[in-house]
Amino acid sequence: MFGSGSTPSAGGSPSAGSASVTGTAGSLSSGGNGGETVGGSSSIAGSEDSGGNGGSGAGCAFSCGEGGRSLGGNGAVGGAAGGNDQAGAGSDLTECSAFSPDAMFLPATQHCYLVDTEPRTFAAAQTHCKELKAHLITLANVAENDFAWSLHGDEHWIGSQDGKMPKQSGVGKYTWVTGEPFDYTNWSQDQPNASKTSCVEGGDCYEHCAFQWKGGDHDNMWNDRYCMHTIASICEWDSTP
Repeated sequence: MFGSGSTPSAGGSPSAGSASVTGTAGSLSSGGNGGETVGGSSSIAGSEDSGGNGGSGAGCAFSCGEGGRSLGGNGAVGGAAGGNDQAGAGSDLTECSAFSPDAMFLPATQHCYLVDTEPRTFAAAQTHCKELKAHLITLANVAENDFAWSLHGDEHWIGSQDGKMPKQSGVGKYTWVTGEPFDYTNWSQDQPNASKTSCVEGGDCYEHCAFQWKGGDHDNMWNDRYCMHTIASICEWDSTP
């Protein structure tokens, strides 16, 4: 249930939850040309520093140096360029910047990911990802689910919907936009529930698209919401460049 939310309007720009990066521990250091490094285990920092020659942009959980970034085996983030030796143990740096300067690599999946903080409807978010030769993020396990939340610790679309039209009540069958098996789920209690909400054009509509949010038993769980609401999203490439 997520009955309220931003919907597209003719004159204004809908607001989405502000992006934040969550986590604890680890020391944050400015990077050289290779970006930034966060040392230690579980080291996604809560604050953002600038580093290197690259600026932070949409999808930057940290300031970006020259080249893509990577999350290593112990949660270390390091710049792909510049030969930064301070990345935590297990860091496997791979160049994702061919997709986007702000793209992040996850060794566990060998995939690249990009946060899009522009508020978009579910369909518009998926279209935007496709334009980048990617797709809305799909979450195959706990590790990938937690990683997605570490990239953008606020509400954002994930690549799943139940196949029903906006005005159809009831919960349909949720699937991933890629067609991969829908084996892992992380729904909040009593979700999805296809709660009734207001249509953009008036009348009653229902929630049929999935997103990560802060309102469950703990952060990063899933809920359903009206697909025409506009929030952030994460794109995923299923291979490296």
